[in-house]
Amino acid sequence: MKRIYALSIVFCLFASMAMAQTEKRLVKMKDGADWTEMKYHADGKLFTFTQTYHLDSGKQKIDVNTFTYNTNQIVMKCVTDNDPSMTDTWTSTLKNGLVEKDVVNINGNPDNDIFEYTYDTQRQLVRIKRTNDHTTSVTTVDITWKNGDIATVKTTNNGKLMHEERYEYDTANDNKEIRVYLSPLASILSYEALSPAGQLREGTYGVLCKHLYKAFHVKSYSNPGPVQEVQDAAFTFTRNAEGLVTHISQLLNGDPQPNEYDLEWEDVTTGIAVNTATSTQSATYYNIEGVRLAQPERGLNIVRNADGSVRKVMR
Repeated sequence: MKRIYALSIVFCLFASMAMAQTEKRLVKMKDGADWTEMKYHADGKLFTFTQTYHLDSGKQKIDVNTFTYNTNQIVMKCVTDNDPSMTDTWTSTLKNGLVEKDVVNINGNPDNDIFEYTYDTQRQLVRIKRTNDHTTSVTTVDITWKNGDIATVKTTNNGKLMHEERYEYDTANDNKEIRVYLSPLASILSYEALSPAGQLREGTYGVLCKHLYKAFHVKSYSNPGPVQEVQDAAFTFTRNAEGLVTHISQLLNGDPQPNEYDLEWEDVTTGIAVNTATSTQSATYYNIEGVRLAQPERGLNIVRNADGSVRKVMR
């Protein structure tokens, strides 16, 4: 009876101070027999990003991308078909919370591709410089922004203009989860079929575009013949009553019919949302049974700060 009473105190304590927050998290994207599945760490960071394909030969191909996070570095390793000899490594070095340089190694080859990044004062990615430690070739990508979205992208190789891109956007205010995977940044940063989704989710390439893009146009200067702009891809989005994107129709240039994607979401409790009431009292401490303490004790302590925020502290 005493235990039940103590637990009731804990419940009342938390009920008076806070309530659990729930958010939606994208966990799967399906395209017919192919799919991409995301799994997350307890703190919400992306753990694995697994892509499963069915090839024309009838065989199945599985790429598992695993992310490791440190203070100034994020490492993505992609293993194909559980074969260690087929491992790609993408190492991101951070400065002030932004990726300063990426080093990408494909299948343990002796050469590395190196990407260096420039941001503006609004933490928008505006330039990418790509080199290789075994060649002298230099590719630059210049990005312009307008009203929080990427407007144009210009790519040059050794000073020669290769192609220009521009984007059209959907006007819906979609959540960050979907904008991580379906934004121009995800497309621009992808390399050799690798996508640094974990880094994008953490905001380490700067701010995301505010909207999903619905059309992508490109002018190519490397092909023979006159230069003309073509629509390379177009997207149509279907949303449920909660405003979540649940279906995407993607039509690529030259394809007779669109690719159809179904998206799956899950509810995730992210922690505690504290009410906004203010207090002039100093921090107070409670044990796990809700008993107020004069000072923190050994073990798990619940701390209520003067501003009403609540945290757990292990001593």
